[in-house]
Amino acid sequence: MSLADIHLRAQHFQSRVRVRNWLEYGAGVAVVLGFSAIAWEIPDWGIRAGSALIIAGVLYVMWQLAKRAGSAAKPEGQTWVEFHRAELVRQHKALSSVWSWYLAPFLPGMVVYVFATAFSSAGELPLPARLMVLLMAIVWISIVFGGVAWINARAAKKLEADIAALDRARE
Repeated sequence: MSLADIHLRAQHFQSRVRVRNWLEYGAGVAVVLGFSAIAWEIPDWGIRAGSALIIAGVLYVMWQLAKRAGSAAKPEGQTWVEFHRAELVRQHKALSSVWSWYLAPFLPGMVVYVFATAFSSAGELPLPARLMVLLMAIVWISIVFGGVAWINARAAKKLEADIAALDRARE
């Protein structure tokens, strides 16, 4: 791998990180707007509290995304090889820890929102139907969270391979 190849790979990698993050920020804005509208329109305080907690979770996740996994510029004095490797390692660390900073912040809001929705006084469903709604929501959330964790674990594994390949090329 030549220095020019590493330079191009580093620039391409930072570009992909920027695009990924802007998509995440856009999704975060959509979630905040959606749950703000729900909190504004629905008079149930449990649903409002769940919506507020979800919004707080989104804001925290967006802050963590910028802090842990934002794109970076190469500092003066650092070689492209050093910069690219450090960025691969930083992104790997962020992707490997998504449960703690990306998924967990959503759990309080999701739990409150799902329980409030299933047991809202506005609904006229019998208890077994409410429990089924609750169970379906928990299963759906578990599938989505598991999928997000799996996708990030795969991406982290690919970054491990990229780091190893870069290390081999440096030898």
